[in-house]
Amino acid sequence: MSSSDQCDLLIGAFHAVWDHYFQPGRGGGVSASSARPALAEFLVEKIRQGIHDEPSLAAAGLQFLFSLEDALEEPVDELYPV
Repeated sequence: MSSSDQCDLLIGAFHAVWDHYFQPGRGGGVSASSARPALAEFLVEKIRQGIHDEPSLAAAGLQFLFSLEDALEEPVDELYPV
């Protein structure tokens, strides 16, 4: 796959994930300023690992952003031990 094809693939997958995750009216989630660089790095790594189709790359990217949400949710007990 040429580097031009890889760039097109990355751009398409990034936009697909972004448009789905940051839909108008969707509350909560990871901030755009945090998500943007993390998602870009994640997608580049997935291409290096051999994912070369946009739907699979976009699905992995979306799952990645949802996993970042899970990391943000800490139980209250851990924040305020009794």
